[in-house]
Amino acid sequence: MNRNEIEAFVARWLEAALRGNAREFEHLVGKPVVDSNTGEVSSPAAFGERASAVQRAFSDLDGQVDELLVDGDRIAWRWTLTGVHSGPFLGEAATGKRVRLSGTNFQRLAGGVVVAHYTLVDALGALRQLRGG
Repeated sequence: MNRNEIEAFVARWLEAALRGNAREFEHLVGKPVVDSNTGEVSSPAAFGERASAVQRAFSDLDGQVDELLVDGDRIAWRWTLTGVHSGPFLGEAATGKRVRLSGTNFQRLAGGVVVAHYTLVDALGALRQLRGG
């Protein structure tokens, strides 16, 4: 994939996550995929469930890609999501607060899909916002 194709791919991934479009991950994630967050070989369905969980936790959700690095078949991209905390998230009941969640995805691509994935999320920053600290 060239840079333009990768930018379009990342935009599709972000849109699927923002809209809780679990089915879109069937086209974005390989079968199987190594998910370093869980330490297991995973499936597109697991990524779709994560997206759905974010959708259930936040309303008025918006997001952006802050930075994208491409090195051959490996990509790293920083992202920011903002939304109203309207459902359980990180063990916290809905607060109605507008929060900003940021993180970085590290991915390896093959055949136009992600075959290895790792996400770092600023969970502590999110909790501080939710708890008002």
